[in-house]
Amino acid sequence: MAYTDNRVTSATVASTSETAVGTINVPAGQNWLITGIWSAHANGGGGTARCVIDTLPSANLVFPQNGDNSQWIGNYDPTPVNIQVNGSAEIKTYLTCASATSGVGKVSISYINQTGGITN
Repeated sequence: MAYTDNRVTSATVASTSETAVGTINVPAGQNWLITGIWSAHANGGGGTARCVIDTLPSANLVFPQNGDNSQWIGNYDPTPVNIQVNGSAEIKTYLTCASATSGVGKVSISYINQTGGITN
């Protein structure tokens, strides 16, 4: 039975250079269909998010930031995507911000687990 879920990575970002935010692991034997990417930084100044998926090395997954963290997901729709990821895989997330103001940056990945029951 498939189910919908999301994972969030976050880290303090204080640079206009690309900064690692976190890693999401897709467990072996699971097949995820990523349906949305949402990203933001506390400064709300704009920028981009990038995802690197080790099983899709040639994918160019760069998306505009959706807002600032005070408007976490509820006020901005995620960027719709359709990305199939078969585990075992790693999804690394990065932010590039327009301002070097220090603050928490977040990247949220919404997905459908197409392979069944919830695992902890």
